[in-house]
Amino acid sequence: MTLYMKLGGRKAIKQAMPRLRARLEQDPCFDLSKFRQEFERSDDLTEFLIFLFGGAPFYDGKPVTELLSPVCPSQEIYQRFVDHLVTVIFDGRTSGEETGLRDLMERLRPQVLNPKPVAPVLVYSVDRETLSA
Repeated sequence: MTLYMKLGGRKAIKQAMPRLRARLEQDPCFDLSKFRQEFERSDDLTEFLIFLFGGAPFYDGKPVTELLSPVCPSQEIYQRFVDHLVTVIFDGRTSGEETGLRDLMERLRPQVLNPKPVAPVLVYSVDRETLSA
């Protein structure tokens, strides 16, 4: 069973987002001026978490670097973000799944805090006749 199913699926993750927003707004470490649109106009964070937790086969929203880097500029703030996320997802109850969620977020840390540019991939189209020549 995926972490997504163990957490309660899409409904549970969507219900956690307003609580996450409230916690981030109350924490003086976070500047939500660049992140507010993620909560107000975009479902990218929700959809990314659904994908990350194993509830969707693909994610086609903003890259995680663009999604979380503006709100998590340092190691300490990223860790606080993860702590807030864990708190709202588990709603104060203890669960063995917390370790799994923290492990997933730990694997994302390098992409969020130290993104490396990716070289563009060139794709060429060649006629079959040219290939057989």
